Amino acid sequence: MCDNDAGAIPESAPPPVEEGAPLWTVTFGDMMSLLLTFFILMFSMSELKMERFLLASQSLREAMGGTAETPIDDPMGLMPDPVDPDLHMQNPGKAPGASESGTEGITAGTSWIDAFAEAYLESIAGKLEAFVEEQQLQDRLSVQRTGDGVFLRIETLALFQPGSAAVGTEGVEILSRLSEILRTIPVTVVISGHADNQPIRTATFPSNWELSAARAGGVARILIDHGHDPELLKVEAWGEYRPVAPNDTPEGRALNRRVELFYARSEVMAKARELLAASAAVAEDEAEGGEAAEEGVAQGAEDRGTGPN
Repeated sequence: MCDNDAGAIPESAPPPVEEGAPLWTVTFGDMMSLLLTFFILMFSMSELKMERFLLASQSLREAMGGTAETPIDDPMGLMPDPVDPDLHMQNPGKAPGASESGTEGITAGTSWIDAFAEAYLESIAGKLEAFVEEQQLQDRLSVQRTGDGVFLRIETLALFQPGSAAVGTEGVEILSRLSEILRTIPVTVVISGHADNQPIRTATFPSNWELSAARAGGVARILIDHGHDPELLKVEAWGEYRPVAPNDTPEGRALNRRVELFYARSEVMAKARELLAASAAVAEDEAEGGEAAEEGVAQGAEDRGTGPN
């Protein structure tokens, strides 16, 4: 009887336990990974960094199965409105100059570029408007948002003496403070000089063409001196041929004598395409490198398997 008792399993012994973690942990781990990815995406969009915004939006579009040839009903259906306090994105798919309708004839690829351009231009306009208000320059500087881009208009008396292209002390101070904002925007800005229709004939400036050109060039030179990338500056001169007000009153002529800084939608979209192309090239290189590494590992394993024992 003792032999039989020795071989029996005690009734109090615990049931056998399966090896490994419970199956529910797999689903839990997937959910945690998705949440982590989501919050990383939200954090990456907390600042208006062109590269971050483009890469995040492009990755999200690809993750949702979008292609450049697939029409979508809502160009911004996957994006909150607004995206964040800095972007001020208000339905960029229907922005002026972007397209006549946000739901017709827009492809996923073009809509994302369009949305990015709109958001970035809104941010530029917001920063410039904040600068004008903070510096209390509303009577001499103004910001205008159009379908083509963003204008910052500076009346010439804020920078120059009448008939002169030399930037005054106060003008240098204004431009130096303004450059702190402009040099952080990695998009080409066009600086254009304008004049009224009152003729000027001096040895230095035979016409308003020369005067407006010299003034635009002077503004560009000061911005460069304060750290602006010269490769992101263009200078134009229009003389009296681009008025914004009638020249038959002193007030109208004062408005026409101006220097404009213009950020074009086309430039922002070109920069966006350039960054997308660069990111695609990097991804392709990484993929090719990964494939080469896998082939190397496989070849090494094959060599070890067929080598002499």
